[in-house]
Amino acid sequence: MSRIVRKKTVILFFLLVPLILGLIFPQITFAKDPEKRIQELEKKLESLEKQVIEYKNLLKEVLEEKEAAKPEKVVVKEAPAPAKEKHPVWSKFDVQLGGRIKIDTHYDTVAFDAYNDFLGVVSSRPNYKGDSINFNPRDTRFELIVKHNSGNLTGVGRIETDFYGGVFGNNIAPRIRLAYVDLTNNKTHTSFRVGQDWVPVAQQNPHMCEFGIMAGGGNLWWRIPQITLRQKYGDFEFLASLMRHRRVSVYEEQWSWPWMLARIAYNLHCLDKGSLIALGGGYMTDKRTMLDKTRVRLHRWLAAFEYKFKKNPFELKGEVWVGQGIGSHWLRYDMGYNPMTGEEIRSQGGFVSLLYKTPIKKLAFAGGFGIDHATTSDLKGWDFKTPDYDFYKRRFKQNLEWFGNIQYQVTDAIKFILEYIHMNTMRDEVREGNRITFSTFYRF
Repeated sequence: MSRIVRKKTVILFFLLVPLILGLIFPQITFAKDPEKRIQELEKKLESLEKQVIEYKNLLKEVLEEKEAAKPEKVVVKEAPAPAKEKHPVWSKFDVQLGGRIKIDTHYDTVAFDAYNDFLGVVSSRPNYKGDSINFNPRDTRFELIVKHNSGNLTGVGRIETDFYGGVFGNNIAPRIRLAYVDLTNNKTHTSFRVGQDWVPVAQQNPHMCEFGIMAGGGNLWWRIPQITLRQKYGDFEFLASLMRHRRVSVYEEQWSWPWMLARIAYNLHCLDKGSLIALGGGYMTDKRTMLDKTRVRLHRWLAAFEYKFKKNPFELKGEVWVGQGIGSHWLRYDMGYNPMTGEEIRSQGGFVSLLYKTPIKKLAFAGGFGIDHATTSDLKGWDFKTPDYDFYKRRFKQNLEWFGNIQYQVTDAIKFILEYIHMNTMRDEVREGNRITFSTFYRF
C-alpha cells in the first residue's frame, strides 16, 4: 500500500511543476499580438481549471489511501467495577415473615371432650349437658420462611408456631406447628423434605374455621416429623415418606417403626388449577403395652383416596379411607387398638366439603359432612356405661359431624366467619351437641 502512495505522489509532483512554471513564466508561450495573447490566456485558464480539478481529485485519493494505511488503534475499555451484592441487613437470603391473629368465640350447647379448646367428641361424662361460652385466641400464628437458589436447586426453611402448647392460667405457651427443610431440584422436579409437616397421605381438609377441622369426625390429619421424597412427572406426582411422632417413652416405643407411606396424585387440567385426585396409603408396626402389662405387636395399615375439584365459583374436596390401627399419628388418639384384647381396631371414614364463592366478591359459603366409624367387633370389653371417664374420654363407636359457615372478607387482611357445627357421637347411646363460632382473622 505504501508503494502505491509513493507512486501517486511522484505523478502529482510532475503534474504540478508545469502548472507552477506556467504561472511564473507565462510570457514564454504568449504571442506578441494582444488578441492572440488573450485567446492563448483563455485557453490556458481552461486547461488550468481542468488540471486543478484533476489534481484535487487525485489529492483526495492519496489522502484517503494514506489514512487507510494507518494501523487501527486498539481501544481498551476498562471493565466495570463489580456490583456490590445487596443483602438484607439481617439475612443474605429471601426472608418472609407472616402469620395471623385469630380470635374464636364459641357457644357450645353441651360439653365436648378429647382435645384442648377444639372439638373431638361429645363428652362421655354423665353431666355433659349444659351450654357454655369460650373466648379462644390460641390459633394465632407466626410464620418464618427462608428461601435461596443455587443453580438448579432451591432451598426452603419454614417455621410456624401457634399457642396450643401448655396452659397455666392465662399463660398460653407457644408450640411448633411446622419446622422443616425442603430442597428442590428445579430441573428434575424432585424435592426432599425433612422435618415436621402435614401428613403426606390424606392431605385434604374441610373448609372450616374450627381448629379441629373434623378431628375424629372423618378427617385424617396431623403435623408429624417426617422424611418425604416427591417426584413430578408431567401431571403426576409420586411421594414416598417415613413418618412418626417424636419419641416420648423409650420403653413404650421400643420396636416401634415409623409409618412407611406412599402416594400418587394426578392433576386434572380439565378443571381449574389445583384440581386433583390421589391415592395413598402405608404400613406401620410397633409394640404396645396392654392393660394386663403384656406386650403385643401391632400391624397398622391405611388406604386413602382423596380429591379436589375446583371450577369457579365452586370447590369440592374430600377423602375416603379405610384401615386398622389408625391412631395418634392421624389425630385419632385411643382409637388405634384395643388394650383389652391386644388387637388393632379396624375403622372406616371420610368427609366431603363444598365451598361456594358468591357473585358478591367478598362473600362465600361452605358446608360439609364427615363420618368416623369403628368396627364394633373390635371393641370387645368396652363398657361405655362404666364411670371410667379417662378411659372412654376419646373412644367411640361412631362419630358424625356436619358444618356450615358464612365467610366475609372485610379487607385484604381482616375476615369474619360465622360457623355452625352439629356433632353426633355414638357409644352405647347417641349423644348430640352443637357449636356456634364467630371467628375473627387478621392475616399479615
